[in-house]
Amino acid sequence: MTGIAHLTTEGDAHACGLAHGRRFAREIADNVATYLRRFAASGLDRDEAFAEAARWRKAIAAHNGAYAEEMRGIADGSGQSEDTIALLNARYELAFTLFGQEAKQGQTKEELLELGLDGCTTFGLLPEATADRHTWLGQNWDWLEGVHGRTFVLRTRRKGAPSFVCLTEAGIAGGKMGINECGIGLVENGLASSHDGRNPYQKPFHVRCREVLDAERFEEASRPVTETARTCSANFVIGAAGGHVVDIESSPDHVSRLHAQDGIITHSNHFLATGHGESLLEKISPNTLYRADRMRALLYPHRGALAFAYMRAAAMDHFGEPYAICRHPDPRQPSEKRTMTVGAVLIDLEARTMHVANGPPCMNDYVAFGI
Repeated sequence: MTGIAHLTTEGDAHACGLAHGRRFAREIADNVATYLRRFAASGLDRDEAFAEAARWRKAIAAHNGAYAEEMRGIADGSGQSEDTIALLNARYELAFTLFGQEAKQGQTKEELLELGLDGCTTFGLLPEATADRHTWLGQNWDWLEGVHGRTFVLRTRRKGAPSFVCLTEAGIAGGKMGINECGIGLVENGLASSHDGRNPYQKPFHVRCREVLDAERFEEASRPVTETARTCSANFVIGAAGGHVVDIESSPDHVSRLHAQDGIITHSNHFLATGHGESLLEKISPNTLYRADRMRALLYPHRGALAFAYMRAAAMDHFGEPYAICRHPDPRQPSEKRTMTVGAVLIDLEARTMHVANGPPCMNDYVAFGI
């Protein structure tokens, strides 16, 4: 059982990025190597990956100047080029575009095993469902085994925007799972649609995640997801202290809002609403079809009394292993595509606290991080 690295930053965007880059220079280099191997395994070679990164660097600067400045700080601190840091910060668009292409091609059973897709499972709980009458979010983040140990908890203290704490990858400015001082929290899932790629070089996924954590009020928190067209699909579970949770499924030209039933909402990696084109990830990652239902089945019997122990027990579930809610590496997968639960979070929105397990929660204790 191991804890997770953490860093507290303050100052302007470049200063925050500089501290990030200096502290995690080695891990950033490792993540770059992991992603280049993963992209190459799906046919995106190094030269084209960096050509795409250069395009995304310019796009990010146009969409969010402060985020681009933080990326520049990470580059300066780590000794990497700005395009290399852009490669990491646009890795969602690069990876999920490849996943969608592979889903459209059709695969044999052996080829499906080799794809090694992620499999995040998320949930949101309203106060009516919890023992402490707080609002909670949770996620098991399933991703590349090579990224495990190269993630960290980032706590950023700011004067002009809400301070926050989030879980991120070394080299990525925008945290995926997190909570800010206003009680706005976020967890999310990867999705893929047949419509992906219609709107090239729109605001990337990780920039949108950061902008959710910039929100001071719940009504503002969904705007980074919904107000502009998107390049790739994604699912965002956004909550606010006081008993508010909404699940937003997004594809390039459409968004759907899903709401809790009996105080509980769960999601995995396929679309539940219509209007998004063909949902693709279940074609190559069929375990998504049971993980969300399984999570709900584990939580539902305890509604009204859902305490931390029940949430953790659900996150530790091994039904369908190794492609379970709590995922462990499958040695049958190629190393560059092998996946696992690289981190897990349980977020108490009222307490402004994120509990983080550094890997599969059945093997790693949750550690609490406040703002």
